[in-house]
Amino acid sequence: MTEEAHGLATALKGQTKMQGNWGELVLENVLARSGLQDGSDYRREVSFATESGRQRPDVIVYLPQQKHLIIDAKVSLNAYTRFVNAEDDLERKKAIRDHVQAIADRITELSDRRYFELSELNSPDMVFMFIPIESAFVEALRADENLFQHAVERNVLVATPTTLLTSLNIVRQLWRFEHQNAHSAELAESAAQLYQKLVGFIGSMEELGRKLDSAKASFTTAFSQLYSGRGNLIKRARDFERLGVAVQRELPQHLVDKAELELDYLPAAEQRNDEADKVA
Repeated sequence: MTEEAHGLATALKGQTKMQGNWGELVLENVLARSGLQDGSDYRREVSFATESGRQRPDVIVYLPQQKHLIIDAKVSLNAYTRFVNAEDDLERKKAIRDHVQAIADRITELSDRRYFELSELNSPDMVFMFIPIESAFVEALRADENLFQHAVERNVLVATPTTLLTSLNIVRQLWRFEHQNAHSAELAESAAQLYQKLVGFIGSMEELGRKLDSAKASFTTAFSQLYSGRGNLIKRARDFERLGVAVQRELPQHLVDKAELELDYLPAAEQRNDEADKVA
């Protein structure tokens, strides 16, 4: 990309409109290579109304937690193309001075725009200034090593295709982590709900078990009244048989045997207590 950009800068030879269109094309290419999606991860040329007029950043990159990054791609490369095409050292030195000054002026202009104060955006007090040719920024730094510090002091981060692509890849990773965290939070919430449902189900089953035990005890007590104690119902029914009352079906023999003993029925717990008393 850098070699192509350098060659194209030589071919442009100061055509400002063509440079601007090409610079935006390089920026669009970097955005596409980053893996971010237009319309969801970033938007281009969104216009905002302010007291001093309309503001229209070239690109707004969306970050997790409703935050934004601003990218501006409008950098004049006229002086740089003169530098590249200069035929003598004097012309080359003047061109590089003009190139450094053009970048410095653009840094100041971007800083004064104060995009971070726009109420519709939640942006840090910093803006990316995109230079589509790596060597254009490198040559400017060689000519003025304080240029980068000048940009930092004015909250402007100069980005070339390589450095911007790296930054956008970090943004993509941030979104990936955000989606993973959201999925983890959803999974944790589902697990908590499932756990609460399980606790409730176990409680209901334990309560059902207690009620079944109580119902079984009531059934056993009621059923035992048929064959326990003196003059129990089954023994009396057998007396009717002995007196000649006709019956079509016989009573269960194991109940008849119990009824003949005329023993008083004791629930299981009372039987255990009674046996313990006898042992003692």
